[in-house]
Formats: sequence, C-alpha cells, structure tokens
Amino acid sequence: MKNHISKVASISALGLAVLGMSGCLGTTHLSDGITDQGQVQVQDIVFPDLDKAWQDQGQFPNRENLSKMRPGVGKDDVYQLLGRPHFSEGQYAREWDYIMKFYMPDNSVKICQYKIIFDKQFKGQEFYWSPADCPPPVAEPQVVTQTIIQQMPAPAPVAVPAPPAPIKERINLGADALFRFDKSDTQDMLDQGRRELDELASKLRQYQDMGDSRIIVTGHTDRKGDDGYNMNLSIKRAQTVRSYLINQGVNANTIIATGAGETQPVQQCSTTLPRQQEIDCLQPNRRVTLDVTVIQ
Repeated sequence: MKNHISKVASISALGLAVLGMSGCLGTTHLSDGITDQGQVQVQDIVFPDLDKAWQDQGQFPNRENLSKMRPGVGKDDVYQLLGRPHFSEGQYAREWDYIMKFYMPDNSVKICQYKIIFDKQFKGQEFYWSPADCPPPVAEPQVVTQTIIQQMPAPAPVAVPAPPAPIKERINLGADALFRFDKSDTQDMLDQGRRELDELASKLRQYQDMGDSRIIVTGHTDRKGDDGYNMNLSIKRAQTVRSYLINQGVNANTIIATGAGETQPVQQCSTTLPRQQEIDCLQPNRRVTLDVTVIQ
C-alpha cells in the first residue's frame, strides 16, 4: 500500500467536495493510529475496496473545489465542496473516502481514490491519493488561436454583488416528546412528536424553495445503558425522523441521518441521584438535532 499512496503536502500546489443517504452507523475509520491532531503514519493508511462503495461509479470532481482542501477545512465545507463520502463513513468518522474520475489526454478515464483524515474536532488535516500517480495533470484541450489585428479596448470592470451569506440553523427536538421511552420506530412516535415533525417539514420545504439546502439529522441519548446500545438507538431515531420528513415532502437527497449516542451531552447530572431523578435530570441529553444549511 505504501508504494501506492501519495501524501498531499500542499493541495493547492497539486491543482486540486451517514454513508449513503440512509444514515447508517457507518465506518469510523479504516486506517490505524489516527491522532487527535488528525495525523497518521503513511504505512498505516488503508484505502477501502472500490466494490464496497455505495457510490461505486465515483465522480468527476470540480478541480477548483479540490484546491480548497487544505488543513483546517471543516466537514460541513468538505460536504458542500465534494459531497458526501462514497463509502459508509458517518458524520463522526475520522476519515472520509472518495472515488475521483479524471479525463486523460487520450480521452480515457483514470480512477483515483482520495482520503481526508480529520482531527478530533473534525477538521481535515491530512489528505492522501491512491495510486501514487494521482491526481493526473489536467488534460488540456487543443485550442485553435488566431491573431487579433485590432487592439480592442478593455471592458470597464463591472461590480459584482457578493452572494448572500448561507442560512445556518440548529433545531433541537426532545426525544422524550418524539418517542416512547427507549423506543425508536415510527409506530413508537408520540402524537406530540408527529405534530412537531409536521411543522418542521413545512419549514424545511420552505428552505428548499430558497436554495440548495443540506440537513444533518443527529440522534443523541443520555448516559444510561451500554455505549453500543445507545449509539444504535440514536441512529435509529435519526433514521426514523429522516424517513418521516421525507414522507412529508422533504427532498431525500438533501438530508442525512447519523447518531452520536451519549458522546455529546448538554446536561451533567450527579450519579448519586435516585434513578428516576437521574433520568429526569438527563432528559435534555435525549434529543434529536437538525443542522440546516441553505445556500441561496
């Protein structure tokens, strides 16, 4: 593998955007030894098998968007520039993998794999290509030129207004209002939760009409119970909310479901409380959040 990997020391110099949309748990990492700073030894890098990709056809990338991949880029920006990863890697994975296609000078298509390594804050820090001769140089088309006899005056510069800033909103839904305790399926949804999701779907459809919307649905649990069980419960709840919103007219291609389990609490409670008091205290941690971005 070492002979087939080229580490991108400077992405712009080379000329370089939860997981299908089903939102499953996905792979957290394939490569070993990823540090909190988002660094990994080259010999520990592992690229996934191409036949394991949900997007097995890959994509022709936008070279300009690839050039913006550099240390410190956030996952939201990666998603906007390159799209969702092509393998079953969730929102909280420490590496995302893509299949990139490039036209060669003879009009053949070269297949390359591209990997982004994230630090513990989910900022991209290291970038890898496989095989080693990726990415190929730009295949320049032949251009017929002609001599300009008369010098034409340069056009006056035109002021271009800046595009409007993206709309970003986080929406919090209490899981206790959405589902029966410790449940996650559609038949386990409460009447109050259905009403809340009906109102939310109307709002998300309005966002869709305003521009290119992206929605990440994340399930959260409290600390009670096994870590793996809590992670699975949070994912199932996020998937159920995603499916419900799609049935209410939200575009399925704009919404991802993922789970955080008990890893992102917003309320800390003493472990010495009686059981029911502790459950009541931890209620704010049992929630479903939606992070909405709209590019107008």
